[in-house]
Amino acid sequence: MLTLLLRKMRNTKWMVICLLIGFVMATAMTSTIPIYMNASLQRMLIKDMQAYQDENNEYPGVYAVSKTIISGTNALEQSTTVNTVYRNATGRFNSLLVPMLNRKCFTSDPYLYVPAIQSTELAMLKLGGMTDIEDHIVITSGRMYTPGKNEEGVYEVISTEIALVNSQLSLDQVYDVTNIFNPGESIKIKVVGTFELADERDTYWSEGLSEYDNTFFTDFNTLTGELVMTGIVNLNQVECRFIIDYQNMSMNVIEHVISSFERQSETYDSEGVDFEVPAFEILKAYAEKAASLRYILFMLDIPVVIMLIFYLFMVSQLNIESEKNEIAMLKSRGASRWQIVRIYAYETLILGAVSAIIGPFVGLGLCGILGVSNGFLEFVNRPALNASLSLTAFVYAIIAVGVFFIATIVPVVPASRISIVGHKQSKAHKQRKPLWQRAYLDFLMAILPVVWLWWHNRQEQMLIEQGVTDTSATMKNPLMFAASTLFILGVGLVCIRLYPYFIRLIYLIGKKKWSPAAYISLNNISRSSTGRERFIMIFLILTVALGIFSANTARAINRNTEERIKYNLGADVVLEELWKYARVPVTDAEGNQVNEAQYFEPEFTTYQALDGVKLATPVFKRETVQLRYNEKTQTDCQIMTIVPDQFAQVCWFRNNLLPVHINYYINALSECINGVIVSSSYQEKTGLELGDVIQVKWGQNEWFEGTVVAVVDYWPSINPYEKNSAGEYRDFVIMNYDYVNVQTSLEPYQVWISMEDGASIQQFYNSIEEAGITATRLDVASQMITSSKTDATLQGVNGALTLGFITIMALCFIGFIIYWILSIKGRTLQFGILRAMGMSFREIISMIIYEQILVSGVSIFLSIIIGGVASDLFVPLFQVLYNVTDQVPPFVVASQRSDYIKLYIIVFVMLLVGFIVISRLIKSININKALKLGED
Repeated sequence: MLTLLLRKMRNTKWMVICLLIGFVMATAMTSTIPIYMNASLQRMLIKDMQAYQDENNEYPGVYAVSKTIISGTNALEQSTTVNTVYRNATGRFNSLLVPMLNRKCFTSDPYLYVPAIQSTELAMLKLGGMTDIEDHIVITSGRMYTPGKNEEGVYEVISTEIALVNSQLSLDQVYDVTNIFNPGESIKIKVVGTFELADERDTYWSEGLSEYDNTFFTDFNTLTGELVMTGIVNLNQVECRFIIDYQNMSMNVIEHVISSFERQSETYDSEGVDFEVPAFEILKAYAEKAASLRYILFMLDIPVVIMLIFYLFMVSQLNIESEKNEIAMLKSRGASRWQIVRIYAYETLILGAVSAIIGPFVGLGLCGILGVSNGFLEFVNRPALNASLSLTAFVYAIIAVGVFFIATIVPVVPASRISIVGHKQSKAHKQRKPLWQRAYLDFLMAILPVVWLWWHNRQEQMLIEQGVTDTSATMKNPLMFAASTLFILGVGLVCIRLYPYFIRLIYLIGKKKWSPAAYISLNNISRSSTGRERFIMIFLILTVALGIFSANTARAINRNTEERIKYNLGADVVLEELWKYARVPVTDAEGNQVNEAQYFEPEFTTYQALDGVKLATPVFKRETVQLRYNEKTQTDCQIMTIVPDQFAQVCWFRNNLLPVHINYYINALSECINGVIVSSSYQEKTGLELGDVIQVKWGQNEWFEGTVVAVVDYWPSINPYEKNSAGEYRDFVIMNYDYVNVQTSLEPYQVWISMEDGASIQQFYNSIEEAGITATRLDVASQMITSSKTDATLQGVNGALTLGFITIMALCFIGFIIYWILSIKGRTLQFGILRAMGMSFREIISMIIYEQILVSGVSIFLSIIIGGVASDLFVPLFQVLYNVTDQVPPFVVASQRSDYIKLYIIVFVMLLVGFIVISRLIKSININKALKLGED
């Protein structure tokens, strides 16, 4: 059996190699799901932790436990309390299953003083003990203390230089120390050394050394034992600190850690112990974000997983189809069905075992590369993901092997029943149409996703009309990711159903003009259109269309992220300066005297003179504005005033957000000095029309009028879905800056800036500092876009889509090669007959080229169309990953020519390599044997 298996594998080494590569790719891709997911989640956690540390100047991974020891507690109970708290804290921390950087326990008596030092105030000092302190300090003067009491009956201590100065003590001097609550007795201490931190970045000192500016340290065990028992030292508090190594924390324990923190918090509270973990709130927020990211990454992998399953099924089906003759021969020579199945089972197990071992390592390498992705198929020089192998990765690989094993063995079972006679008879009969054609499953798969899409969009629109802006949780559905793949597959199968008619049409068009090679190609394909060609065609359609869909999805997500930033900001740079002002008394509308701020406007030419500035314009924005129309007043509205000609040159706005270009609206405003552009929400509430007059007011200003010149849904930096205090969409109006400035008192405005192409942002920052501008706000669009690309969710999406695209293209290439190898190997007899009939080698190559065009070329052409249609239909579904409030401007499908160029290059290389392999295979065929077969 083994000899037969090895001989079979040697004779079909090309097929075995392709199968092995396919196995490895399948297991690698499958294993990247847990590897990349955990690495992305870990990166997100690290960034959240680092952001907390930068904002609060506190290490977030601290597990701190402390307990105050009640005054009057006897010495034994003090010592027992310290040891019990430390022991319990250690056990509970270890149960978290998280890596630890450092740990320590500190206890002290802060109520000691030195009577010998005469001063206006008592020379107070704190005597403390800290575990393992000797491993984290460097002695700068003197030496380290010796535990216990020395021969002179003195306890040795060390301190920082600052503590020595603050306490008025001197190095190498012996002092009597007593307790302020029991001044009759004393102990002797001697400061034998001073120290500093061994490493400024040591997390052992995460709370900072300034906490110990009045502390003298002695041996921890001496303090909690011998010194406490003297009755002079009374421990006041015990503090235990454990430092979590969050950068190496396993993502699999996060939920366990959160639940443990909640339980331990209750336990510590019942014991009268204070418990603090800064990372607790971060982890709880992270758990929600991690669940969302895990869902997104898993859903993005659905098309790839479907593609893998389809690939495995196609390869196994083609393999069995090409070897049905050998299987029938074995059956006719006495081999049992079980023996035939065992041969293929052993072959699959060998390939699967090798792949299960190699695949996860290949997947790890892919994740390392994807960690530096800056966008879809874009890579930058940044630290790679901290990806690592886990048992889960190998489990996923084994599952992939198991699926492949089943896909390979299932077709063998029916094939093992057929004898050589039955096999020859089946080849002579016309093949029965497959189930999907007879049951019209292709039309169902094409229509159902579109129907579901219509229902989904209708439900989402209903929610928005009801004022529900957070539709992300409501509308998330695994079907939104699977529907696109099902649609591509369904439309592809419909094309396969119609393909024979297309071939017959071509045949009829040039029936009297086709060359022998073209005639044979058309004849072969038309006769076997329900055979193996449909596998490679639907495979190519599915892979290339999914590749296009992945590319367009990634581009849409990245482009909309950038556009969201540009829209919300409104310009390249938005700057707000701190204005000087004076308080002046004024009389309000009710006749009361109130103080009002009178602002002094900075010199505006200063902004225009900043380095790299192309144009700067003032933009005044104010909320809590009142609008009046027909005696009906709307409160809590927003106003923006602009200088029209300058604003048109500075603002960023997407063209398709309004019925016509935004400049037409700005021109209307510039032609009417008191003109006002109102939001569509305000028009719906009031029923006003163009030319109507509304009144505007805020603060202590008087009412002033404006004539409605336009109605808009969107305007730069204004979110139409933002709600006011009443829970309604906030109305807004746009007016002329100069007109409003005359009607109202001067207030600070924003400066919107358009930058020169290629301007240095750093030089721009430097010029702001040199100009003496005190900015209360400085937002730069390019910097915000760069920062957004480091967002863990966006990086995870880009990485998953890039990985999916690469995998799909690799499977497409391998599947293409496997198909043509099997096709050429199975047509040796045909080539022999054709050569015996007088066809030249060049004509045979021409025949193959025609088949490539009719099968592969048509499939790729169809896949480009299907992929584009699927993108237009289903890519907008990804906007449910965001709140409606956050997704302004609306999500649109975006494609980039470079992605298609990359795709075309991959397809061209695939066809070229496939053609080279085919040519070499044809050349390697023993023509003499083929000719003899043809003559026979």
